Amino acid sequence: MTEAVATHPEGSSKAPRVSFFTLGCRLNQYDTAALRARLLGEGYREVEGGPDVIVVNTCTVTGRADQEARQLLRKLHRENPEARLVATGCYAQRAPEELRAMPGVSAVLGSAEREDPESIRRAVAGEAVPVGPGRAARPFATPAPLHVGRSRALLKIQDGCDSFCSYCVVPYVRGRSRSLPATEVLERAGRLLEAGFAEIVLTGADLGSYPRLASLVESILALGPGHRVRLSSIEPHKMDPALVGMIGAEPRLCRHLHLPLQSGSNRILGAMRRGYTREGYGGLLDRVAARGPVGIGADVIVGFPGEGEAEFVDTLRFVERSPITFLHVFRYSSRPGTAAARLQDVPPDSVVRDRAERLRALGEAKTRAFRRSFLGATLPVVWERGVGRRGRVAMSDVYVSIEVERETEDEGGVFEVRVHDEEGDRLVAT
Repeated sequence: MTEAVATHPEGSSKAPRVSFFTLGCRLNQYDTAALRARLLGEGYREVEGGPDVIVVNTCTVTGRADQEARQLLRKLHRENPEARLVATGCYAQRAPEELRAMPGVSAVLGSAEREDPESIRRAVAGEAVPVGPGRAARPFATPAPLHVGRSRALLKIQDGCDSFCSYCVVPYVRGRSRSLPATEVLERAGRLLEAGFAEIVLTGADLGSYPRLASLVESILALGPGHRVRLSSIEPHKMDPALVGMIGAEPRLCRHLHLPLQSGSNRILGAMRRGYTREGYGGLLDRVAARGPVGIGADVIVGFPGEGEAEFVDTLRFVERSPITFLHVFRYSSRPGTAAARLQDVPPDSVVRDRAERLRALGEAKTRAFRRSFLGATLPVVWERGVGRRGRVAMSDVYVSIEVERETEDEGGVFEVRVHDEEGDRLVAT
């Protein structure tokens, strides 16, 4: 995942010091970058040690995510007992009183409040800020972060969700679906390109709900000749056919899609309220794969209530036969307030662990085979931050990481490399 990195503005050592920690998804990384940009713009100085204020952007997609957030907050309070600790993010929206009760937590910012300048100022000052209802109507208000890093930049163009899958807490904590107007998307994309970014990653909580997304992608690509666009996760039943048609035909649209599956059993998909069938999802995969080599990621949940061995085998066999190349496997976690939280017949933990391990092993094998299929190929890449054992790290358009063996690093923008070897979970190229 890409995370924005702030540069420190000029200022005296007496400027208030702040540190940021992010848990969870790309959207959280973007939201942290927006908070960082706002606070640095108001005179704060980002530090790694000795902060006056610590902002923790939390996730609540699973019970484990909640636990990780609590552990991090306790650790930060132990290490920085004098610092004001501000909790924000999805966990903060779902259970603000739970976090307020934790030792050291000075303030809690909900989803809407972290977009409000006055609420942010009050929170970092240690004042209590009421958390409003997550589903309250509000416009798309996330500012464009000004302090970012790497050659790949996130651009959040949508937030919220109205789908209400039975297991998912996102509609309750990120609110109603809302989108950034296309004119503002293009303005922000233009600023990123002027800053030197070579890849723009469009992201949102429900990216497929953005109106006329294919047209927007074309407009972003028309801003100049030297950049490319990547799409983050899109729900399969909201995938614009025009976008599918662009894959392979438009070389600057990355040949990479993330299409959440969740289950290969139609009965479980129905209980999840996913809005599509296994056959519909498979048809979409066939159309995408026909566009040439495409990196296709998918999420799968194991252990959903009512999932027996037959339903799991349906999922295993479906993934095995599919052109999916990256697999993210999650164990079902009941979320308070969701429809699935009332369901019974949850498989035993030992069974769920075994199923997750079997799916992960299959996913790793498919990823390895996909990666090795590019030995001898030429791929377009952009630089990442970091250096591997055999060269500087770059990211290909098919979402395979590559170590580039070159003595110079003069290339900018998108450039081509020739793959000749494999190093761990990366390819090696010159």
